[in-house]
Amino acid sequence: MSAPRWGAAQRFGRKVKFRLLWVFVAFGIGAGSTWYFREAVFALLFAPAGGNLSPHGGLPIFTSPTEILSANLRLSIMGGAAAALPVLTFSVFQLLSPLLNRQQRRFVILFVPALFVCFLGGAAFAYFVMLPTGLRFLLQFGEGVAVPVIKITEYMALVTALIFWLGIVFELPLAMFLLAKLRAVSHRRFRQFRKYVPVAALILGAIVTPTFDMVNQLMVAVPIVILYEVGLVGAWLARPRDAGSRSCAQKARAVGAGIWRRRWIVLAVLLALALGGLAYVAVFVWDGRVPVEVQGWLDMALRVIAKAAFWRRGG
Repeated sequence: MSAPRWGAAQRFGRKVKFRLLWVFVAFGIGAGSTWYFREAVFALLFAPAGGNLSPHGGLPIFTSPTEILSANLRLSIMGGAAAALPVLTFSVFQLLSPLLNRQQRRFVILFVPALFVCFLGGAAFAYFVMLPTGLRFLLQFGEGVAVPVIKITEYMALVTALIFWLGIVFELPLAMFLLAKLRAVSHRRFRQFRKYVPVAALILGAIVTPTFDMVNQLMVAVPIVILYEVGLVGAWLARPRDAGSRSCAQKARAVGAGIWRRRWIVLAVLLALALGGLAYVAVFVWDGRVPVEVQGWLDMALRVIAKAAFWRRGG
């Protein structure tokens, strides 16, 4: 190897070492912070269970002397990985940036944050929707027959797996957009696969969800179908412009015009989603008791209506 190339390789190696140092520092800060605030982090992860993990204050149990220590260590490692991943991504981008042209750098700058946002959206869906519903069904299914006493390692494995895989599932539109952008799979091929998506979504919902009931499977399958349709639009917009093809702005206007022509179908779908959300709240969230504040507002509204009716009759 010539002297200039050897010098360039040494400079690149020093940059890699410097970036790896920052990644390890971020991992240490994340792991240390998670260990220090482990009680608050565990309480946050136990919240979807609604205090039904055991009769001992609703907390999970451990059955061996080293189990709780290993659970804390695993949680700290996950916290360190979560803190180090953005630093690692930024470091890789900084190292590869000289090899990319301006258009490629702009695409990476837009694509990587969108990747994290989609993952966080899937994790939030798992935490706020899937876990409370699935855990309530699982832990209250044997009411009157058995009492749940859940081990902390089993509970943490379930929670982390569900949050992780739902985050991956929500990156489906970005993956479809990227494959179409790289000409690996065309949007026409994605349209051919559309008829298989509902069946595949139900199978994936049965694998991902902690229960095998149809409600939880549909709660995973319906977002997958919707995400696939969004990915179809993204793949169509990302199609490379050939001779005579329309630009992305023209495609976006065509999509808007098509939605407007089918506005009644769109409104019907939105109404069905709203009714489905109300049914979900009625079945899984609302326990039949009206809060005191809401009851006060209802009483006040009824009194106002009664006074208005009495005044109208008297007039």
